Amino acid sequence: MARRVAGLSQAELAERAGTSQATLSAYERGAKSPALKVAERILHVTGLELSVRTHVDFKERTVPGVEPFWVPNMLWNVGPPTCFVILHVPDMVNHTRQTHWDLSDRTDRARAYEILIRWGLPHSMLRWLDGALLIDLWDELNLPEEIRTCWTPAIAQATPAKTVDIFDFDFSRVLGPESTGNAQIRGYEPLPPQSPETPSRRERRVDPVNGRPWG
Repeated sequence: MARRVAGLSQAELAERAGTSQATLSAYERGAKSPALKVAERILHVTGLELSVRTHVDFKERTVPGVEPFWVPNMLWNVGPPTCFVILHVPDMVNHTRQTHWDLSDRTDRARAYEILIRWGLPHSMLRWLDGALLIDLWDELNLPEEIRTCWTPAIAQATPAKTVDIFDFDFSRVLGPESTGNAQIRGYEPLPPQSPETPSRRERRVDPVNGRPWG
């Protein structure tokens, strides 16, 4: 699949990945399984990489006076643009006539999250509810205390407990120096230094009336 997406033949991919076409064919047919490092090297040639997917466990909880609800053991990320779509769902919190909730709007997002947390099924929450945005709204949500208590461990686990220096790039203990939880720098090229002969931006400014340069 990765090879076809990259538009490579077996021979081309095998050569670039440093393996034989016969071995690559065996991998694709399932006759052999590559070692983790080999699989990573082959995928890297296609522009892809191996990743770890979070598995979230949900448990249904029932407490007196509250409809049954689902509680995750941890939070997750949805990411844009999915976390900013417009959801179509009835207002089951305040029972208004509103049925569309713009997740890019903070107020709408809060109401939609309340609906998802109180009445949503796990697959609905996993698809539309972003952990970082939930933490940002958590104290403002209108939730029964019983639900809030059950969700608190997941919220607390995902909330940072210390201040991070923006200029501290020593993340190698966990993610590597140029990585975040779900993204990694593949490569970048800084702009070349400005030549001394190149006039500055101020020197290139022109008076729109007489056409003469300013500065």
